[in-house]
Amino acid sequence: MKKIFSVILCAIAALCLCLGIAACGGQQNEQNGQTKYDVAIRVACSDGSTYTFPVGEDEKHVTIPYDGIERTYWVDSYNLPDHPRWSDKWFSPSGEGANVFDTSIAMEGTGEVASVCNKGIYCVNVYADNTSDIWNFRHVWLFITVE
Repeated sequence: MKKIFSVILCAIAALCLCLGIAACGGQQNEQNGQTKYDVAIRVACSDGSTYTFPVGEDEKHVTIPYDGIERTYWVDSYNLPDHPRWSDKWFSPSGEGANVFDTSIAMEGTGEVASVCNKGIYCVNVYADNTSDIWNFRHVWLFITVE
């Protein structure tokens, strides 16, 4: 009787182990097979301007007359135009986790700077990081000439 009980107990333990392994494998497959979408990006400026980069447009050029005002730039919102549910909605980035953007500003002849102010040519670089589980990597450039 003891032997039969041991065999049944081992069979139950093996079945539980197999089901646990199968369940973990299913979650990994869902994560690995998750669909990513192209991302549209809206960049905002501290002067109130916004610049939208729809999918397929990676570069914009603007000219600003010199006025001595210091301007900073950031990602205001993003959109997933091909998403079946959220294609018309713009989301504010959280700044945390896997779905983040990196923004930097460089001035010609100077390198990285914190803001746009003096006369010159600047480039605001925005990256939709490849760590995201919802969008494909993207890099856009906003070229600003202050004259």
